[in-house]
Amino acid sequence: MQRIAAVLVLVLLLAAAGCTGIAKQDAKYSNGGTVGAPSAVDRSQGSGESVATVVEPTSAATDPRLIRNADLRVEVPSLEPALDRIREVAADQNGTVSGLELRAESGSQRTATVTVRVPEDRFDTALAALRAIGTVRSESVQAQDVTEEYVDLELRLSNARALMDTLQALLAKAQSVKDALEVEKELSRARTEVEQLEGKLNRLKSQVAMATLSVEFRPMKAAPAELRTALPFAWLTTLGLDTLLSFDR
Repeated sequence: MQRIAAVLVLVLLLAAAGCTGIAKQDAKYSNGGTVGAPSAVDRSQGSGESVATVVEPTSAATDPRLIRNADLRVEVPSLEPALDRIREVAADQNGTVSGLELRAESGSQRTATVTVRVPEDRFDTALAALRAIGTVRSESVQAQDVTEEYVDLELRLSNARALMDTLQALLAKAQSVKDALEVEKELSRARTEVEQLEGKLNRLKSQVAMATLSVEFRPMKAAPAELRTALPFAWLTTLGLDTLLSFDR
């Protein structure tokens, strides 16, 4: 029982140190800073028990992890064909339409904002296809590098899982109810930490794997009634101004 108690104290000290490091790393991320990779977990057999110990990992090259997004405002002759076309673009690029918002503005004019998610390697192709739907009035493209945060979460999750394994081994060797309850309490904390880190990492993986494109469609404004009456349609066509007569049906 004394051995289990001693090992449990050591595990708790390591866990406390890890939690302090994690809190400091999260604070740096929230302030827009960057952090180095956290410590990895190794197994020590010096006391005859499996104990999680902290070692510094070797730096390794990794592919950049980017979250790619685009926002466009596009004018179209008519709203419904544009919505049909964006659904086709999403399907062609193995993506999905993840959001659609229709709004009625002044008069009978309507606008639509559509959010599409496509695999990261289809981002450029999808963006070009969306531009071709109408006349692009504004465009913003971003690529956020989350490589350090990604690697940080992976290593922290590895540490938390190793700690949980150690506590499970101690629980199996507990010789009293008191020892078992103490270990179980810390095991519950470690399990919660693992679940939280898994959730954060899975969300980040999803954002990296699937790029997001948001498009606001606005129908072209119809020409004033006086202009449509005063100028024959053939004249407008000759001048290349026939699009002035386009309006949302």
